Amino acid sequence: MKIIATWLEHLMSQRRLSPGTRSVLKAIANDPEMASYCSAAALAEVAGVNVATVVRAAQAIDFTGWSELSTEIRNRFLSSLDADKHFVRNTEAGMGQPGTSIGKDIELLGLLAESLSEESVTTIAMMIAKAPTTTILATGAYVAPGIILAHNAQGLGYNVSLSDGAATRMINDVRRLKPGDCLITFSIWKTSASILPLCEIAKERGVHLIVIADQHSQLAELADQLILVPSEGLGPMASVTCAVSVAQCIVGAIANVDTARSAAMLEELQSMWSRTQAVSSD
Repeated sequence: MKIIATWLEHLMSQRRLSPGTRSVLKAIANDPEMASYCSAAALAEVAGVNVATVVRAAQAIDFTGWSELSTEIRNRFLSSLDADKHFVRNTEAGMGQPGTSIGKDIELLGLLAESLSEESVTTIAMMIAKAPTTTILATGAYVAPGIILAHNAQGLGYNVSLSDGAATRMINDVRRLKPGDCLITFSIWKTSASILPLCEIAKERGVHLIVIADQHSQLAELADQLILVPSEGLGPMASVTCAVSVAQCIVGAIANVDTARSAAMLEELQSMWSRTQAVSSD
């Protein structure tokens, strides 16, 4: 895939790398699909190096190791596929059965549990709690984690809203943000073309940017706080499971910023639910 080869060539041009590291990265560039799913040992054999060199190659371009780099390559490979090609690929591989799909999501959650930084989640929660206004830009399937984050943060008494409509509505929502406010968005598999320029505008205005992404994209590099999630789904689209899990983690961390305040807000919410009979307890 030319996109992945170009990305790797850029990384190599920015660093002084050993011959072994260059061999590993060139092997990935030559066959990114193979590299997406092979072990460090298998890649080492293709590149003509040892396993330790594969790990060092990943670290040389700022990844913790082969597991994190292979996830990045896999997500970049999958995001380069059109939706129809993504579907055909999974169908031909016999994927998409309920048990297989659930098993894949469990695998992705395991990868997320290994990589997710508690410090990052806590920092994001503090940013949201301190911000006068937080807006979440979300499109497509990623409206789902956006709704979860906005709805539950509102339940805790914070001014968090979801902007998921037309580009013109998103523009108006970003225009209302002021220095010190927060903007949250997703950059996973396919991202709406309007998201990046809107985030650039927000940053220029002193708005804090939080990005949940599946790869080190241009938007991810722009973020003040970044959480990377695996997104490889076995259905026709990318998996939203890890993004939803991260949204729930952030909500939990927001609740813990000020537990007394959270308890009071939830008590008030419960009272209003009861008074309006909005929620059934049966």
